[in-house]
This record gives sequence, structure tokens and C-alpha cells, in this order.
Amino acid sequence: MTFESLRITGRNGQRYELGTPMHVHDGNVHLGTVDPVRVSRDGTEVHIERFLPSQFVKEQKRNFGPLVLLEVTAYLAEQFHGVQTISYSLSREIEMHGDGMKVASARSALLQDIGAEGVTITPRPDHETPGNFVVEGVWAYNERNVAALGYCLTREREIYRQWEAPASQPAAIPALRDRLRQLLARGAGEAGARDGDGAD
Repeated sequence: MTFESLRITGRNGQRYELGTPMHVHDGNVHLGTVDPVRVSRDGTEVHIERFLPSQFVKEQKRNFGPLVLLEVTAYLAEQFHGVQTISYSLSREIEMHGDGMKVASARSALLQDIGAEGVTITPRPDHETPGNFVVEGVWAYNERNVAALGYCLTREREIYRQWEAPASQPAAIPALRDRLRQLLARGAGEAGARDGDGAD
């Protein structure tokens, strides 16, 4: 089955309600929760702070962050027409300073790619986890930003598909080997028949 998009639900797979934690899935696999999701009183502004990965994600050597961020943004923009702006305050505890800056820079670039404004990277001092940064920005719902979001989302989904593809290759290789053996055996048989005909 070809990956199309991540699935977002409320608790226990129920329909998502604005202002509650967002549960993110790839098919039946729970990737994590976006929590908290704060909403302004009039419902026009939404604030996203952090993604809490599931144990499955923690064990994978994959970067789900960009796709999750874009899927969540697209979901809010598409499903809740009253939402006009989405603000972000994204942090992550990183052990090494260099890695933390790399993650923050990538997030900053992604937010700018989808049209977010006022994007900043600020160190968040923590004696236990040095190299922790927070990336902030505000995305507004307008035609230009929706187009940019769609472009980036298509790109990240394609990257995700490329990660999925290798998992199916090992199963295909034995079948290809069997088919190759059959072709070689058939070729050898036909060659032997021709040799026999020539000997008479």
C-alpha cells in the first residue's frame, strides 16, 4: 500500500476537536501526540508547541518532524475554516550543541518555506540538556501560504515514501531470484535441445 498522508485523530481514534491533543498516525501506527494545542477565544488563532513521539518513533532512525509539522498545519487549515493564523514555539532537548542548532535551523527553514513570518531561533538554557533551542514563527492562512504549504507537504510525503520503499525490497528480491533461475534453467534446456538436434 502506497503512503498517501498521515492521519490525525483525537483520543482513541475519535474525530479531532480543536483545542485538544492531536494524535498522529501512519495507518494504524501511532507516531505521537501534538500537545498542547492552544486556541484563542474566538477560534482564529492556534498555537503549537511540541510533538511527543511514541516509542515507535523513538526507536526509528528517521526524521518524522518535518512531515508531522506540515501535516498538522495542513489539517488545521483545511478542517477548521475559522483558523486564520497558526503560531509555533518548537523546542527539542538535544544532547549536543551542534545537533541542536542543526535541528533548529532546519525547522526555521521549513517554517520560512511555508510562508511563516517572524521566524526566530532562541537558545533555551538548560544545564542538563545543552544545545536546546526554540524556533518560533507565525503562519497566516492566505493563498500564497497555502500554495507554499502544499508544495512542501508534497515534497516531504515523497521523502517519507522513499523511506517506506526499502522495507518492501527484501521480499521482492527472492521472487526476482527465483524468476532469474527459471529463465536460466529454461535457456540451458533449450540450448541442450539444440545441441542434441545437431548431433543426429
